[in-house]
Amino acid sequence: MLFPRPAPRPTDLRGLPAASRLETRAALAVTAVATAWFALAAAWEMFGPLLAGHYASSAGVGIIAENMLRWKIAGPVWEYTASRPAPEMYYCHHPWGIFWTTAAFMKVLGRHDIVCRLPAVLLSAATPPLLYAIGRSVYRPAAGAAAAAAFVVLPITLAFANLNALEVPVMAWTLLGLFGYVRLTQTGRRRYLAVSALGLTLGMHADWPAFVLTGGLLAFGAIRAYLLPKRVFGPIHERRYAQWWVLTAFLAALTAALYLALFHQAGKLADLLASYGFRSSGNAEPLAKVLASRRYWIELSFTPIAIAAGKLGALVCAARLALLRREHDALPLLYLATATVQYVVFRQGADIHIFWPHYFGAYFALAAAALVATGAALLERAAAAAAQRAPGAARDPAGPAPAWPALAALALWLAPLAAVLRDGLPALRYARETGGRFNERGHLIDSDGEKTAFLRWLAPRLPPSTDALVEMHEGMKATWAQVWALGGRVVKPTRPAPRETPPRGAYLADTRFLLDRDQASLAQRFDITAVGPFWALGAGVGAEAPAQGARGIEAFSFREREPGLLAWYFVSGTEPEREIVPDPFLTWELRAHFGQPAEPPAGPPETLEQKRIAHNAALAAGDAARAAALFSEITAALAPLGARFDDGTELLGTTFHEGARSLLTIFVRAGGPAASDVALSVRSRVVERAPLSTTMADPVYREVGLPTAISPQRWRAGFVYADPVPIRKRPGTEVFWASLKARDRGRAPRLLDGGGASEVEVLRLR
Repeated sequence: MLFPRPAPRPTDLRGLPAASRLETRAALAVTAVATAWFALAAAWEMFGPLLAGHYASSAGVGIIAENMLRWKIAGPVWEYTASRPAPEMYYCHHPWGIFWTTAAFMKVLGRHDIVCRLPAVLLSAATPPLLYAIGRSVYRPAAGAAAAAAFVVLPITLAFANLNALEVPVMAWTLLGLFGYVRLTQTGRRRYLAVSALGLTLGMHADWPAFVLTGGLLAFGAIRAYLLPKRVFGPIHERRYAQWWVLTAFLAALTAALYLALFHQAGKLADLLASYGFRSSGNAEPLAKVLASRRYWIELSFTPIAIAAGKLGALVCAARLALLRREHDALPLLYLATATVQYVVFRQGADIHIFWPHYFGAYFALAAAALVATGAALLERAAAAAAQRAPGAARDPAGPAPAWPALAALALWLAPLAAVLRDGLPALRYARETGGRFNERGHLIDSDGEKTAFLRWLAPRLPPSTDALVEMHEGMKATWAQVWALGGRVVKPTRPAPRETPPRGAYLADTRFLLDRDQASLAQRFDITAVGPFWALGAGVGAEAPAQGARGIEAFSFREREPGLLAWYFVSGTEPEREIVPDPFLTWELRAHFGQPAEPPAGPPETLEQKRIAHNAALAAGDAARAAALFSEITAALAPLGARFDDGTELLGTTFHEGARSLLTIFVRAGGPAASDVALSVRSRVVERAPLSTTMADPVYREVGLPTAISPQRWRAGFVYADPVPIRKRPGTEVFWASLKARDRGRAPRLLDGGGASEVEVLRLR
């Protein structure tokens, strides 16, 4: 028999199966290392600014918490308002537990970035010990250690360990509930009844999948206790079990009724049903086809090793449940069912959110405990058989379990986990660099690091938050993180540019996503404060332009430096430290390109960027000798490309800075203004997977180049321009190409002497 029912073993004072001291100590050591590592991973960048991507939802939770405290309301409101928000503004797609939790933290600690992450960091740090406690209680210490270690190496659990959204609290609270359930069935003690009911209820207040898990556990409990003969799973503490079942069912019904009543009062029940109808759209596609389309995301999140082990774990748990008839072997299967419902039923959500299968991480950890327990039992059986064959050898089957089979099984399990961690480590950094979006299916990704620094610099320069309405052009691509960075001000995104009178607060635009004609119109009619590619105007920023035109653009630039060790860990390891300083060189460049009076900078150029602008200023002034000298200095600092296009544009070369946020800068000499639909484009592709990685290479081409701040339609012949391209490297060997692309199917400039190629390789990273 593959899964023999083992002989009963003595229990310790806590009612747990007895284990050797060596096994217990080794298991606790593994769990301690796993917990410390996961806590460190979750706390990385916890004091840093909140940026774009899926991580911006943590800023949204912070906005909701601040609104709850500011207006003394119980319902979540995603945006800041000038007056008390009505219930019609409440967000009613999910339970409100995470919002209430964050509001409590904010009440105690105040309004800080860390408040938006701290609940998730603490719950993530508690998850490995909870997994150990469950595995230890159900099986043995080595199984608990295997569960803790399995959870902390998965790329998806590492990537979203600090995301104060839904999955992290659901997993932590429901695992607490499962631990209470296990200990209740083992001991019948009332305190474990309370622990189980509390954990499951808090999980249900975090998100709906906890209802699926709780409902499955209640259904299984009813069948186990009241429908099946007692001999199937053995005796139970009937009175205490019935109390647990009734209390848990009552709390589940009460929690569901609470939110139904709250959503009905806000008039949002129809909205809730519509949202989940939308999330479940796409179910007509065959499941195999859907999973094939998500293959890279699935492998990137779990690795093929963990996927194979998870499949094996499901079979082992099902076999153990059927053959050994131990009710706790159903727990991994119930968690698997919960994760499957989340991932398969709500297909639209899984198609756009890479973190959608996060719940499989908890299942994988619980299945790992069963795998190691089974492996240890098989090794013990083999050892016992060998001992029986040895002359004169005898062993008490009811004595404490020997340590070496469990330790051997744990060691065998840790070996493939090390291979999983090989892919988990780069995935953690990749996630932080992209805001949890990873490859975003090839779409352009920007961290908003510069934009957030600009907004934080601007916020104290605006009128008080009660007076300053901040309007944003759609090119700002507003996120909750941007709104949070402005300090609690009312923000109106996707607003058209003002015509005559500037807004009372501020109007903000990202010139990289602002049409050239709109840039020219704003520059002609308003005073503008430019910080890098970002423009700010309005009564709260600058005065309205006089009749004869604006006084001119005043420009600032970002001065960047690499973070020190403490700043790298606590603030940001994926963005440089930024300081915003006046920039007379950029001021000249912008004024010169928008027809404003411009005085060349008086000081000598020091940086390569300043030399580039000084070269253009020399050309504009007719100083050919100085322009030539500066051009020589510029080209000497570049990795040469020498790629020419038939419209006169030349890609001179590149610089590459590798750091917290690596930066590729492409230098271009213009042949003159480009056609109205031509832009410089940079894209990349992974051509080979990383060494020792088991995850497939990312198959998609990804756009990585942002539009230039000064539109190519405004370029001047002979001027040198720089295109900074943040590099967020994907795992493996990634190659980057640059080209001139035409929008709307127009004719793109052709590469001369390119052998038919339309793109130029500008960078290759391994």
